[in-house]
Amino acid sequence: MKKKLINFSAAALSVMLLTSCTSGTDIPKTPTQTVPETEAETEKETETTPGETHVKTYEDIDSQLTFIAGKYDELVEDYAQDETVMPNAFCAITDLNHNGRLEVLLTSCVGSGAYSYTAVYEISKDYTDLVKITYIDGSTVDYEDAADLCQWRVDEANIQVYDCYMKNGKYYYLFEDYASAGWTDKYHGFYSYSFGDKIRREYIGGAAVHIDDGDYAIKTILYKTSFVRVTNDEYFDYINTYWDGYEKQKSCEVKWIIFSEDAAFADNIKDSWKAFNPDSEQSSTIELDYRIYFGSFYGDEYEFEIQE
Repeated sequence: MKKKLINFSAAALSVMLLTSCTSGTDIPKTPTQTVPETEAETEKETETTPGETHVKTYEDIDSQLTFIAGKYDELVEDYAQDETVMPNAFCAITDLNHNGRLEVLLTSCVGSGAYSYTAVYEISKDYTDLVKITYIDGSTVDYEDAADLCQWRVDEANIQVYDCYMKNGKYYYLFEDYASAGWTDKYHGFYSYSFGDKIRREYIGGAAVHIDDGDYAIKTILYKTSFVRVTNDEYFDYINTYWDGYEKQKSCEVKWIIFSEDAAFADNIKDSWKAFNPDSEQSSTIELDYRIYFGSFYGDEYEFEIQE
């Protein structure tokens, strides 16, 4: 696991971000949608009618949950790469790509967001295994240039809402990333994630801020894809048009459970799946306007000063 660091100086603000199973009994099969084997087959992926209501009740769903519950020890062994991970780990049961095979999301965000560690598993196509999904870059864990899937700002039910978009039959979700080095140095960014045979993630943009002692200027660096520095106008033009060409879907509600509660894991994952709602009428609370987001930390006497 690597640590996300934010490194600031008084003269120039710079950011370096380092974010941060398999044996078992067969389970009943059910018809599934086809998922592409290679990147070249993207356009051939599952065709889903935009705006349709998604049915999340499959005849073998209880068997899938029972199968996942039996994999708890293997998940712990595979996921817990660091002693700081497990006490802070959260889990969610989802079907974000709507193929009928459940996913297990495991993530931890330690402290103020300085550490992020995420892994995603899915019931295999033949319904006989629980496999870890790799990212496009080949990695199986998500800690570099990555979103914090489970933020601490969830409600008492531990349910988080993610905005969802569709393009070429694939679902894309908006996630955020936060890091802090105290009151003077903070970062907030956004990612697009899509879950298929591989996980595709793209950095959308974000902002890093720094305040010097005794100064009311919020020195701000703005970024878009690939961490390219941009002006204020360029930032908002890009952020506000990023989803052009996508079709907005209903939002998705995901319930996070404490992964380390092994005795209750079987019941907890059932609760997580029961609360999973891919047709939510709610909207994400992610704030894309850095002025509003960081303004909640600093008073009206502070002013943003873009470092171009």
